Amino acid sequence: MDSPIDKAINDWLLQYEPIKEIADIIHTEELSDNEIRLALQRSKVEKLQLNYITDKGWYRKYQYVLLLKSNSEDDIQRLKNLDWLDNLSDWIEKQNYLKNYPNLENKQIKEISCDNAIKTETNKDGLVISYYLQFYFNIRGGI
Repeated sequence: MDSPIDKAINDWLLQYEPIKEIADIIHTEELSDNEIRLALQRSKVEKLQLNYITDKGWYRKYQYVLLLKSNSEDDIQRLKNLDWLDNLSDWIEKQNYLKNYPNLENKQIKEISCDNAIKTETNKDGLVISYYLQFYFNIRGGI
């Protein structure tokens, strides 16, 4: 079962309309070998320093990877897939600027960023490629 943080981030990403062109849902952690899909995978949680010595609670950077598996028969399709990831990156940056963050119970997102929209893996016949985009969510909790 997803953690509440993972589910909130997954639901928030589904607000990006072009995701619905690729998948109805974003899976958690894994992509099937023979399906074209999206999956959200937590890759790391890093402790961050609180700003003031009197601050209570905790501050962490949650790192995720959005995996995209898509048809990529030719250069045009591969560039289209990378453009799709770049547009998603732009949307995320805009949401950060607007402070439109996922809703978390008893926690507060302070900042969101992303990078590394890259190709990661190609299947044996070269027709399907996996791509990923890395996200960072700075979250304050325990206050």
